Amino acid sequence: MSQLAAVRHLIATTLLGEDDVPTRIGEIELRPHQRRAASRLVKLIATRGGAMLAEPVGVGKTYTALAVASQHPTPILIVAPAVLRAMWLGAAERCSMNVHFVSHESLSRGRRPNVEPSFVVVDESHRVRTHLTKRYALLAAICQRAPVLLVTATPVQNKREDLAAQLALFLGRAAWTLSEEQLVELVVRDSGSILGARPQLDGPHRVELPADDDCLDQLVALPAPIPARDELEAGALLTYGLLHQWSSSRAALLAALVRRRARGLSLMSALESGRNPTRAELAAWIHDGDVVQLAFPEIVAAEPSLDFDSNELLITLERHNTAVHALIGTLRTRQDPDVARADALRTIRRTHPGERIIAFCQYAETVAVLRSQMSRDPGVATLTASGARVAGGRITRDDVLAQFSPHPTTRVRDAERIELLITTDLLSEGLNLQEASVIVHLDLPWNPARLDQRVGRALRLGSVHPTVTVYAIAPPTSAERLLRIESRLKEKLRIAQRTIGVAGRILPSPLASVPPAGLAEQRSEIESCLRTWRDGRATIVGERVAAVECDAVGFVALVRTSGGAQLVADVGKGIDTSTDVILRALSLCSGRSATLNRTQVAEVRASIEGWLAAKRGADTVNLTAATAARSRRAALNRVALAIARAPRHHRLRLAPLADAARSVASATLAEGAERALETLISADLSDEAWLRSIVAFGELNARAVSLASSAPTGIIAVILFSPREKL
Repeated sequence: MSQLAAVRHLIATTLLGEDDVPTRIGEIELRPHQRRAASRLVKLIATRGGAMLAEPVGVGKTYTALAVASQHPTPILIVAPAVLRAMWLGAAERCSMNVHFVSHESLSRGRRPNVEPSFVVVDESHRVRTHLTKRYALLAAICQRAPVLLVTATPVQNKREDLAAQLALFLGRAAWTLSEEQLVELVVRDSGSILGARPQLDGPHRVELPADDDCLDQLVALPAPIPARDELEAGALLTYGLLHQWSSSRAALLAALVRRRARGLSLMSALESGRNPTRAELAAWIHDGDVVQLAFPEIVAAEPSLDFDSNELLITLERHNTAVHALIGTLRTRQDPDVARADALRTIRRTHPGERIIAFCQYAETVAVLRSQMSRDPGVATLTASGARVAGGRITRDDVLAQFSPHPTTRVRDAERIELLITTDLLSEGLNLQEASVIVHLDLPWNPARLDQRVGRALRLGSVHPTVTVYAIAPPTSAERLLRIESRLKEKLRIAQRTIGVAGRILPSPLASVPPAGLAEQRSEIESCLRTWRDGRATIVGERVAAVECDAVGFVALVRTSGGAQLVADVGKGIDTSTDVILRALSLCSGRSATLNRTQVAEVRASIEGWLAAKRGADTVNLTAATAARSRRAALNRVALAIARAPRHHRLRLAPLADAARSVASATLAEGAERALETLISADLSDEAWLRSIVAFGELNARAVSLASSAPTGIIAVILFSPREKL
């Protein structure tokens, strides 16, 4: 084997180590991509206290997560949506594992599980991307000392801070200061090699409906529901919410208007009786329900003021209610566009005879009106939070899902076969519904991640269908123009794609093409390349340097820094550690071995040593995010104050305590520990007692991570790029 192959092998084995996750867990045989991902996650959790599994929907993340959890002591806690309880407990049983389960919903209600976990798996972790919620606070406390595995196909819902908030559960406040490259180091996502095992994606195909713009002007012209000083905020929120409901169905719009009119009449009645509305009543009036609150969290966070003139508010309410009443009357006399939506579903059914179809939307009213429109169509079922129905009446949710889940246990009579399921996004997370081969977006949600979740119910490993076809019914043209729904989704997708990656197209063509790989996916490509280098054995002759023939000048090197072994590269523009440059450099190493140029070797070594020296200096003077955090600075200040006011003859005795307390200020603490530290800093204790409490706190809560290496920094191995001679 050549010197080049030997150096490649050394680089790969140093960075990757060995895959130490077993191939079988209980009765589950792990697929190769699951074992690769689990091995990466185990190593990340050992060194950083946590990691995120962000592979696409439908590739078996549940069993990958359980494979990782099996490497940790019990008790193991699964945190997931309540609807996934049976799925997780069943999967754990197949893996011969005993786990505890708590739902996201229970955490939101303040219910903490009665177990102190040694390892925590947070499924659908994008649901805890907002650090100000009760759910997040309680989960942070649960994860205060335990290693954490986050699981989600769509971690970035709106902005990069979504990812930082989730990783902060084990990284603490440092997560908010890290770059996208640094955040993605904690994310495992391989969407390349594994997607080929799923069905092909056909679409999304845009379905145009006849234009229905007859109420646009009236919607936009609705008077604001509160006095003019807040008209811009409240009026815009009202308009956006109503237009989004209109883009889903006429029924959803009418239901929203009827609710608004009822609330308005109630508030008017209260005002006329001399009772001022409460802050909660005003907030409910302005925000118009949970759907809009989810769409506009930044507006919901600012509650309306109670400083208003009741007569002015009464006049405003009356104007608004009159306009709403008129609009309701107008809509009920005009042609119903929901007939066209039902016809579109019938056309899709005729295009896919005998195939099972799931049509998703956000509003229960849209489901109800389509059920009414298609009541005489055979094989149609609907499902919302209030239950499941077929033409013959109510049935259980489980009976509906059984027909769409893999490997049905009982044969369904033709008369009872469900071919079209119309449902809200209740089913868009976690469930395996791969008997379906067609997905229809009846509306476009505010959050593009929801589109990916919907498609992922059918686009899964093990599906018997070679293709999954996706359709998207377009919103009314004028509503789209005003809302710019698809433009908003495209911008959010751009952020998600850059950091994590997007598995194929999820917006209706031709608006979106297959996006390039995101940073997390590029890191997976780097690992795939290194795995090919790890095969076989080799012996290095002399120094750990080799050369390769290629069409570039530069090098790729494995170096050891204070953070451990890492790759650096120069592809003609200086030393760089960015993911795209490293990936480019590794691709250049696939050529034939070349003769070493000793002058080039010396120049490259000098260049790398200079870079390492500069990095050592930067690491020395750089304040970490931990010590820069307000709570950490406060802790350091109190330590200094405790030493300063101690009698001279006590300072020597307190010095070891002070040193240990200072180390807590730079330790890696999970978000839950950060919050506990904030309380402890201001504790009313004597200086010595406080120092001892801080030291004890650090012993219990400091993450046992190994970011730093005890080995000296320096060059481990280098591959030089030797330009081919021109003929």
